[in-house]
Amino acid sequence: MRPSLILLALVASLVSVVGPTLRPSSAGAAAGHTATCVVTSYTVSGSFNRVGGAAAFAVAANGSCVGTSSSVAVNIGFASVGPWSCDGGAALGSGVITANNGPNEFVDATLTNVGGEYVIELHALDGTAAAGQFTTLPIACDLGQTQTTVGGTGTLTFTA
Repeated sequence: MRPSLILLALVASLVSVVGPTLRPSSAGAAAGHTATCVVTSYTVSGSFNRVGGAAAFAVAANGSCVGTSSSVAVNIGFASVGPWSCDGGAALGSGVITANNGPNEFVDATLTNVGGEYVIELHALDGTAAAGQFTTLPIACDLGQTQTTVGGTGTLTFTA
């Protein structure tokens, strides 16, 4: 648990120091995008077992959208809060969501895994928000093998 807390504290301090210089200007962020996206590929990369322990992993997602944006890319690094397995756990993270016609939006994220059903929420200080759900099939992990990637599909709704 301590490495997760140290990682989260480090990320939070880096975002507070470096984040303002990396964020787009308020004029760029004021354009306003709202879209519903069908995420055609979610990839969760890490090391997952049926019996979980603390874990660090990444979520990458791409999809096509209906609304003011036609596509979106999501890249977030996570650290579990307590044990994480292919079938359950909770995690906190941070990263970037990028609409095809907008700037990178830096976000904090939460991820909950209940039986391979993931619920993801993204939050940003400038009001950007996204929420989604995706389904995975961690078959190898469920059979007791270590799995390094878990893929899935789902939806993501965002406002930027």
